[in-house]
Amino acid sequence: MTEMKQKADRLAPHLSELYREFHRHPETAYCEKETNRLIRAELDRIGVPYIAHSDILTIAVIEGEKPGATVGIRCDTDALAVTEETGLPHSSENKGFMHACGHDAHITAGLGCAALLWETREHLCGKVKIIFQPAEEGAGGSDFVIETGIVNDIDVFFGIHVWSAFGLGELHVSAVTVSASVDMFTIKIHGKGGHGATPNLCCDALAAGADLVNSLQYIVSRALSPTEPAVVTVGSFHSGHAANVIAGEAELKGTVRTITAEARDRAESTLKETAESVARYHGCTAEVNYTRTHGSVTNDPRAVELAREAAEGIVAPEMIGEQVLRMLGDDFSSYGAIAPYCYAQVGITPEGAEAVPHHNGRFVVDESVLPLSAAWMASFAVTAGEKWKK
Repeated sequence: MTEMKQKADRLAPHLSELYREFHRHPETAYCEKETNRLIRAELDRIGVPYIAHSDILTIAVIEGEKPGATVGIRCDTDALAVTEETGLPHSSENKGFMHACGHDAHITAGLGCAALLWETREHLCGKVKIIFQPAEEGAGGSDFVIETGIVNDIDVFFGIHVWSAFGLGELHVSAVTVSASVDMFTIKIHGKGGHGATPNLCCDALAAGADLVNSLQYIVSRALSPTEPAVVTVGSFHSGHAANVIAGEAELKGTVRTITAEARDRAESTLKETAESVARYHGCTAEVNYTRTHGSVTNDPRAVELAREAAEGIVAPEMIGEQVLRMLGDDFSSYGAIAPYCYAQVGITPEGAEAVPHHNGRFVVDESVLPLSAAWMASFAVTAGEKWKK
């Protein structure tokens, strides 16, 4: 696979150009029309055939000339509602929006992977589908892809995520649960507003909401097992408009992260019970909208073995590391309903540099990982295409 890395390195200047173009034009979930136009233009330039399902979904298809497995490579395409603060010359031109999670790097690596596989397709076993998936950021993009039926024939999936917590050029892969299931909730509290001087005549929705923010913290500390990781976060709380008016309405929005199915069920039921009981105590009512977005990401051991084999062919042994559980989330887990998968991570932070967190306006991807990521994707596709069904 060393030859694959060498070929990828020769693509580096062009991949940087592509990456900067995607970075300049971020689009949020289900709005990735210009992104897909650019993806298709590059695939046309290379000569790679693709399925243009809609203006927000493109799937490149590379047929090998030898029999083998069908491999799916996932590249998410959506950006975030984050204002860029990097000061880069190729900063976002779409004010208030930014590729603050590295999906622009994933798109670029996927196109590099397509170029590498297309160039060597006479040696490729099976088929590769490179899925340029919309709406990963909590909007069900993987389910959108699955519902098309286009990926139902895939035997094994592979996806990478650039990761600022790891050193530059490190490849991390393990047969572990990588990230948590992600649920989102909105709680609307309905009370009775009135004059700030007559609280006895009102049912204060703001006070009920404030009490509820604190009460929800007890779900993790008291309702769930202390041996199971879980997170409950209230990220938004809005109520009231004036200093002398008791609020009649309040709204809380947040997320619940768990690992096991039991903890997930328990957290949901306890959250609903808590919201209703706290609201009732304040003379209010609670309306709870609870949505399960996707499950936890757990890598398949056999897929991990192939991903590690591919990694060993493109980097030195000391550059291959393990993964650890983080309470983040990724809808890549949904592909598990079709076939086993491996979700790996590529380090992007140079030695001595600050590891800026994802979803931050100062988030930066070191462009040297673009050919490396493309090579890992392509190497996995080659390895899995040949060995998965044996």
